[in-house]
Amino acid sequence: MELYVMRHGVAEEVSSSGRDRDRVLTEEGIERTRESGKALRKLDIEFDSILSSPYARAWQTAELVASELNCKRLLRPVDALGSESTASKAAKSLATETARSASVLVVGHEPILSEMISLLLSGSSNLAIAMKKGAICKLTCVRPEPGGCRLDWLLPPKFLCRMA
Repeated sequence: MELYVMRHGVAEEVSSSGRDRDRVLTEEGIERTRESGKALRKLDIEFDSILSSPYARAWQTAELVASELNCKRLLRPVDALGSESTASKAAKSLATETARSASVLVVGHEPILSEMISLLLSGSSNLAIAMKKGAICKLTCVRPEPGGCRLDWLLPPKFLCRMA
């Protein structure tokens, strides 16, 4: 399975409601996320499923990428990808959610994503991996379980924008 992991785009510091889960993307975040979607399209990347944190900034990121790839119907919320979850819960959820998928995009938050990537690569969440806002990582997995994946690439948003 190909597992693409994306951190949400640049978001507002504080939402109008004051709740972290309600923070939305800034104009810059929207534009860069659209560019990332265009870069994925140029790479001919297609997904069987798009799983996202239900938090506004991650969901908005997933929607924008899905829109660029014409696959919004594939988008599903996964609570275990929310910013109050853990890497372990997120990884366990992926094992269940991706059972019949060949190519999946996961959108969420730091530090959960970098810890989850580390866990999937090495069986430990201690690898020094940094996911910038809007970055995308590609893993190849026999199964998305601890130590069961290989790192193919990790691209920061500025390279994705250049590719678009």
